[in-house]
Amino acid sequence: MWRFLLFVFLCASKCSSKITYRKITPISYTIAGVFEPGAITQRLAFNESMHHAQKSVEIGEEGDQSLVNNLLLDPKILNPIRSDSYSMWREVCSNDEIKPIAFVGPQNPISDNAVRDQCARANIPHIQATWQPLDPDYVTEPDDVSDPAEDENEDEEETEEKVPFKKISINFYPAAEEISHAYAMLLKYYKWENFAVLYEDDFGLMRVQKILAEHSEQHEITVRRLNPEGDNNKIFKELSVLQGSRVLLDCHVENILKYLDEAKTLNMVNYYQHYILMNMDASILASKLSVLQSNVTWLSITEFDQLQDPQHFLAPRVGKWTSLKNPDISPPVTDMKVEALLMNDIAKHVLKALEIVEDIQMPDRSLCETDADPWSYGALLQNAILQTTSSGVTGHIEFDDRGRRVNYTLYANEIYLKKRHTVGTWFSANNSEIIENRPAIESHDIQQNSKHFIVISGKAEPYFYDKVKCPEDDKDCVEEDADENYEGFAVDLIYKIFELLRKENYNYTYEFSKDVTKHYGKYDPDKKKWDGLIGEILDKRADLAVSDLTITKERKNVVDFSVPFMNLGISILYAKERKVSPGYFSFLYPYTVDVWMYTATAYCVVSIILYICSRVSPADWENPQPCDKDPEELENIWNFKNCAWMTMGSIMTQGCDILPKAIGTRWVCGMWWFFAVIVCQTYIAQLSASMTSALENEPINSVEDLAKQNKIMYGAVEGGSTFKFFEKSKDKTFRRIYEYMVANPAVLVKSNEEGVKRVLNGKNKYAFFMESCTIEYKIMRECDLKKVGEELDSKDYGIAMPANSPFRTHINRAILRLKESNELEKTVNKWWEEKNVKHQCVETKDENDVQGDLEMENLIGAFVVLIVGLVFCLIITAAEFMNEVRNIVVRENVTHKEVFVKELKASLNFFQLQKPVLRNPNRTSSVDSNSSQKRENMALSMENFMDLEKQMQ
Repeated sequence: MWRFLLFVFLCASKCSSKITYRKITPISYTIAGVFEPGAITQRLAFNESMHHAQKSVEIGEEGDQSLVNNLLLDPKILNPIRSDSYSMWREVCSNDEIKPIAFVGPQNPISDNAVRDQCARANIPHIQATWQPLDPDYVTEPDDVSDPAEDENEDEEETEEKVPFKKISINFYPAAEEISHAYAMLLKYYKWENFAVLYEDDFGLMRVQKILAEHSEQHEITVRRLNPEGDNNKIFKELSVLQGSRVLLDCHVENILKYLDEAKTLNMVNYYQHYILMNMDASILASKLSVLQSNVTWLSITEFDQLQDPQHFLAPRVGKWTSLKNPDISPPVTDMKVEALLMNDIAKHVLKALEIVEDIQMPDRSLCETDADPWSYGALLQNAILQTTSSGVTGHIEFDDRGRRVNYTLYANEIYLKKRHTVGTWFSANNSEIIENRPAIESHDIQQNSKHFIVISGKAEPYFYDKVKCPEDDKDCVEEDADENYEGFAVDLIYKIFELLRKENYNYTYEFSKDVTKHYGKYDPDKKKWDGLIGEILDKRADLAVSDLTITKERKNVVDFSVPFMNLGISILYAKERKVSPGYFSFLYPYTVDVWMYTATAYCVVSIILYICSRVSPADWENPQPCDKDPEELENIWNFKNCAWMTMGSIMTQGCDILPKAIGTRWVCGMWWFFAVIVCQTYIAQLSASMTSALENEPINSVEDLAKQNKIMYGAVEGGSTFKFFEKSKDKTFRRIYEYMVANPAVLVKSNEEGVKRVLNGKNKYAFFMESCTIEYKIMRECDLKKVGEELDSKDYGIAMPANSPFRTHINRAILRLKESNELEKTVNKWWEEKNVKHQCVETKDENDVQGDLEMENLIGAFVVLIVGLVFCLIITAAEFMNEVRNIVVRENVTHKEVFVKELKASLNFFQLQKPVLRNPNRTSSVDSNSSQKRENMALSMENFMDLEKQMQ
């Protein structure tokens, strides 16, 4: 024991030289606070925080003593009976003993005017810790604010001039317009465009007006006022009818659960509803809001995770902030309102400002004393509070020259899947957007949830249709087992998605709704709601919509979509061109019937004119006996038969063995030949085109070809994404197509199936705009269809689900895994190329076909004309033969049979070039005597001719 005492003595002797003494002088400053009757927590927090706050300031040394001032705050609380301005003023001015260095409160934005005015007259800094609307009467005038550039050029004497007192309130609560801007950024972060706004008082309306002004003016937003004392079921029922799932709620924190309970009765509190609470105190309800299924978000100036810490410095103190009889039973710090937490920051910040102001003296006048001069240190203290920066429960504390808080941070709190997380931050320094710092959600927390999904779709092959049972005698048929009632690509996709999720231990089940919707959905501006698949999702009658549903901006504004499971674009569905077999008389097509008639008429007229001119013209009359120099008669070979033959040979480009000699007749022939050249050449040119294989219509190869013509009609699904694409497009061609469809509503159809049938039955008179993947499916099964042109745009199919769906992440992950494993591609190939393909569309092609050559069908008409002409020739020849038989019968007085048989045998004897003249045997002698007489006469004539020749010699 003596050794221990010796050790203690030695230690004390060695340390005695380092012992210093401090002389602590307590200095107490009165700070007053006025609180409404209902602000109990704020009043208690003010009282406790001011008593708890103290700061030691070393001011020098006196001998071996260190002089220290211990700055303390002495709170004085005023409790007016009512919250009106008069009651506040009366309560403040009736306490002459209170001479504060600063005044805090009241919390009411209306009734604080009286207190603020009195503080301004007495040069007492006025401090506020609540939301305040912008009051232009108390904005610092330009003359009251010093210019930093001028301060740099001032002399030291000028800088030491008296600081002016500013008629402002120093508000530790963020500025109203900045809070509204932060909430506008929150709406932008969540991509809210169409939503409902609910508020309960005039201040709430002021807050949401700023948000709506900053957010958007292009979208329809429903604004309704709630009654905190009455029933609001009518309002929530209206929102339910309008299919609203996004609500911006501005109300007092005490009424939040009341309004959500009213919404819950109308099924507006579920996994797919999202509420943004415009109340910085919503954190105190975090535990109760987590019980609800809805997604809830709010902004706070405090970090919730820090306030939850059991070792937080306020944890042992907040028990005194309540009206509980036992202050040792301390509630969590998160249960305290921001206005109460700010009381601790006010006390800390004011003490730090007092440290800056040296030798400050307490006011010697009350707040409302009219005869006394203003407090001389009020401007210095006010300026010190403005220039001082500190850190408190609500983060960084700093003010501008107008007393508004700057450079603070707001935290975005979100309750998602019954878990609260801080998902982002907003910085007032640069009015930034919400900066996301969303934590990764642990899978074991989510796996505890179970859900039965209702899936809807529209009947359309190959996506979703009634299940086809396999015939008993068809052993090759494989029946689908993904669902009992339906089959298709959508059925298989949902089956594989939930199969993957079940492997990840998610207790998710599903069923397809038997109330099948046939169309995708469009917005009705009169009813202000969506119908179809989108309407079912918005009405919360289904959890997923799986079909050939295109992801569009309008749909994404009201519902959420999964990642795309199929990429596509708009293209044109059209029927294959039908080849038209040329007619038998297609060689007549180059000219119309009128031209042919006029040409034949010209031929007849020219033949007649040539005949007349040749008869009149002397040059065409010839001597029949060239040896007779002075003939008695002239001969004209141009009878009508020869004239017609000559004109026929000319127009047929064959010429003639006889030609006219007179100038007039030659001129007629020249004009006719000129006409014949024109007619023949144009005929040949037209014939070269018309004799080849022709199509029934002009081919359509692109959307430009379709837009330029007016013979082929074209349309799309009415109100569908394809129709909306043309409606929103600024391209001239697409705008022309949209205007045509609007001007002709008959070209629009209700579904893709109707459009396909119309193309097939349209006989190349109707084209249909449709998604390329559906077109590929149709042309694999309908050989008369084809895809025309390139894709006009790029879009995607996705699974639609209610907005704010907490299951979207799981669905997306499953789809991505199906893509990575090629299961999605196999499913597409199954339903597009393998399933229900009855026959392959093989286009037959003639291997010997050469482009531009003529087939037999092109010339069959010419062969018909030749055959008919030959038959006609045989008939004419037979007629001539029978006429000759008749002449012989008459001349020779024999029977028809005898003449016909002998003449026919002689004519058909192809080996003889001479044919005997048929004579009647009874007339042979007379014929011989006549013949001998003729020979004698000819001999006599010859002798006379020879004698004449001799005499001339």
